[in-house]
Formats: sequence, C-alpha cells, structure tokens
Amino acid sequence: MVDPVSPRSLRMPRRQALGALSAVAVAATAAGALQPGRAVADQPRSPYPKGIEPTELFVVDRAGLTDDEAIMVATLQGLLARPGDRRAGPAIYLDLPNGYRLWLDDLTERYELPATRADDPWGLVDRFADRVAGYVLYRSGGPTINVATTVAGVEGGIAVSEALEPTAIEHGLRRLADVRERDDAWAWRTYRGQLRSDLVVEQKADPEVGLFTHQLRDYATMAGAFTFYDGNSDFRRSVVEDLDPDAAVIGWGDARQGEDGFVGVSSAAGVVTLPGDWAGNLACLSGISLPSLQQRAPVRPRTPEPGRHHVAFVVTDGDNVQWLLNDLPTSQNWFGSPRRGTFDLGWGVPPSAIDLAPSVLDWYYRNASAGRHEDRFVVGPSGGGYLYPSRYPRDELTLHTAELARTMERADLGVVQILDFESFDDADLWSAYLRHDQITGLIYLEYSRYDGLRGRVRWVEDKPVISARTMLWEGLSSPAQVIETLNAAGTDPTSVDGYSVVMLHCWSMNLDDLGHVVDNLAPHVSVVTPDALVAMMSAAVRR
Repeated sequence: MVDPVSPRSLRMPRRQALGALSAVAVAATAAGALQPGRAVADQPRSPYPKGIEPTELFVVDRAGLTDDEAIMVATLQGLLARPGDRRAGPAIYLDLPNGYRLWLDDLTERYELPATRADDPWGLVDRFADRVAGYVLYRSGGPTINVATTVAGVEGGIAVSEALEPTAIEHGLRRLADVRERDDAWAWRTYRGQLRSDLVVEQKADPEVGLFTHQLRDYATMAGAFTFYDGNSDFRRSVVEDLDPDAAVIGWGDARQGEDGFVGVSSAAGVVTLPGDWAGNLACLSGISLPSLQQRAPVRPRTPEPGRHHVAFVVTDGDNVQWLLNDLPTSQNWFGSPRRGTFDLGWGVPPSAIDLAPSVLDWYYRNASAGRHEDRFVVGPSGGGYLYPSRYPRDELTLHTAELARTMERADLGVVQILDFESFDDADLWSAYLRHDQITGLIYLEYSRYDGLRGRVRWVEDKPVISARTMLWEGLSSPAQVIETLNAAGTDPTSVDGYSVVMLHCWSMNLDDLGHVVDNLAPHVSVVTPDALVAMMSAAVRR
C-alpha cells in the first residue's frame, strides 16, 4: 500500500550511527527489464558513478522492515537507479534517522520531488516487476549476503533470503541463482569479467565482525560492483591488486589491528578507500546532478599583523562519506552545535560527494556560517579518498591528483589534508598535488600522532605544506594544553612560527571543547579559516 506523505511527518528519533560511496550499472531490454548476466565492462569507467535522475520518491520506513526485507529493498533500490535506456525515473528512499531526514526533506522541498510512503516492500516489487529479472537466494545472518549482493548486481535481480523465498515465488519471481553454499572468492572467480574494475564494495556481513544489512547494497547493485569482506587476507590483497589504476574501495575493512592494515595494502596497489560502511541511499542521492558548487563563505585572508598569532582549527575525519550523511549535520557535538558560527572553523569533506551525494554537499555549503565567523570546507585525507601518498605508486598518484584537482574545482575546494607516515620532507610527493593550480596548500598529519611535527612548514611549488602544531584529542592533548601552546606561539607574520593549524579529533572532542579553547585564547591570537591561513602564509611568510 502506498500513500502520499508529507516529508516532515516522517520524523524519527536520533540513532547513533555513521554512514557512504559509488558505482554504475547494467543495461535494460527494449521493454525496460534488466538483462540478467549483462556484463558491465562496457559501462563508463569512473570510481564514483551515478544513478539515474530521480523523478519521484517511494519512501520506505527502515524501522518497519526486517533485516531480510531491508536487504531486498536495498537491492531493488539499486536496480531502479541503474543507467540503461532510462536517464530518469522513480527512486526508492529508505527513511533513516539523523541526516537522512534532512536529505529527504531537501529532495522534496528544494528539488520538488514528490514523495509517497510505501508501507509494503512486496508492493514495490510488484510495482517495478519489469525491472527485476528474478531473485538471488542467500542464507540470512552470514557472508552469503555479500555474495547475493554481487550476483544480484550482475544478474539484475534482488537478494532474497530463505525465509522470504516462498513470498518471492508467490509474487512471480524466478530464482536466478542459489548462493547459500558460495563465498566471495567464488563470486570473484565466476563473475570477474562482468564486474567493475574501478570500484569494489567492502562490507561486513558476518555477526563475528559486524553484520550490515541495507547499507551500501543499493549502491553496489546499481554499480554492478563486487561486494565482499575477507579481513586482511591474501584474497583481499589480490582483489585490490587486480583493480584499475586509482580505483576505489568503498566501505571499511578490518581495523582491529589498525586501519593502516587495509588502507596501506590498498594504497600500495594504487587504490583509494572511501569510508562508507554505514552509508545508505547512495543510489538515489547520486542521481542528483550538480555540475559545480560554491561555498557560501568566500576565502577572506586578513593582512597579517606584527604581534599577532593566527590559527586555523580543522575537524578531523573529512574523508568519511558515511559521517557526512548520518549524524554530522544533526549532532550537537558537530555541525548541529550551538557553538558553530561563533568562531571560524574548517571542516573536512570528501570531494567525491559532488558525485555521490551532491545535494548533501550543497546543503552543507548553503547552511555554512558566513559573515563575522565562517565555516570553510577543505578536502579530507588524502585527496579523492583515504590513501597514504608515500605508499601510492607515483604514476597512480599523478593520475589521482589530476582527477582530484578537477573535482576540487567543481566542488570549490582548495586545501587538502594529508595523512601519511614520515613523508613530510618528500617534496616530490607533495609536488604531485601542489603543481595543480586548484590546490593552494596541504595540511600534513603524521599517522602516529597528528601533531608529531609540531607546526613545521615546508614550501613546494611555492605553496605551504603545513604540519599540525597541536591537536585536541582526549588523552593526548587537552584544551588546557592547546590554549597554552597557542598563547605562547610566535607572532612574527613573516615567519611560519606566526601561524598554526590545530586539529579537532571529532570522536573524542567536540565543538564545546573547541569553544572553550577559543574563549580562553589571548587577545593577540586570531582564529581564521584554513583557506585564509594558507593564503596569508603564502603572501607574507619569507621563504
């Protein structure tokens, strides 16, 4: 049953979660049904493909679905969004808490998309039966969920559990494959030639390490992307090594021994990581097209004055697409804080959002503080996704930074955060970024401790690579310590000692903690945005 719905009547309570990524799809028959088994090798190659433009939304309450139903609906979401003979059409949107309520309101109000409540998931299957070639059978609560997601994307079907199979048959669906006794390695071997080579989805599907249901499965199905999870295994290494240069992994790997355990392997293979295992609705959100965006607050560098110290604060984890989508905009710890707008602040964002969720990135830009105090956005580490530049093959890094600069121009971004291991002095490495006019400066964070270099600066291509002078991080650097460091810092505007970048670790500190720091800075300490700090240093500091 479907009923017209007012988007603001769908309010849901806050939920603790994160959220994010991307892909393209397969083709359709002349009548519109997706062809099972159609290879995606001839589809346009981009790490961040887009769904078709949504013309109306069928809104499904995730809280009203079982996990098996949510997986089924997510794969149906992906089928509806696949490019083929349609460039626009209806979309499914899962009604989720936190930011997802904002994005739904934005789609219905700013983009004037009609929204209809869809209470019955099988009613949606019937409604869009011409898009569904059949179903892929999997076993609930285990890794065959990923196998079914992969096969559904290739075969043009939906993922159906053993418990739902009788209902699928009642609704006239035929079984395309039974993957209950299959694993990810089988799916990779069997369908490798029909899967994308520029994107894979890494998603946990096992209760022992974490069981994700709808998250990312809409996007993976839309893309025809391999979906897997195998920890930090030789198989995982072989998968990323087999991808195209500068390909992408969206999701999250096994971080129990440190995230460098999988990000480092991907980086060495010339593959970026986009944190996104909690992300939903990307098949729909990516269908919005905005060729370019402009930040609300312009870059306003001040004329550095003798006797003043200038500092820029930057929120960490800007590579995290899922956080951008989930509770970053609503939590009072972060963008929803009443302290936002009472001082200048830099926020990291993934530039890929201009393709993955352009309406979301536009919302942040439109709702940024501007005027006396400003929010400015910079690129999260270390560019188009999470990577360690020193481990990235140089040819792939050249390819990556060229595409990064083009994306940054579209997204009105100028400064890039870097996270790496003891590579600050490698000028050739930073030249790969800074040779591009669009990239005005780099903020360097040492992996072992973000502020390990204590504010050192080097110049590459006559642009600054600025290491963090200090940071707000519970257990490592307190507000009192940051206040003491900044109030005692240098005040010569022609020296790098007159400027600081300070990182706010978002998972252990919040804007109240940062506000306490700002409130207790000495009168000679001025807070500016990161872009302004880069411009001021470029203009005033002696090389």
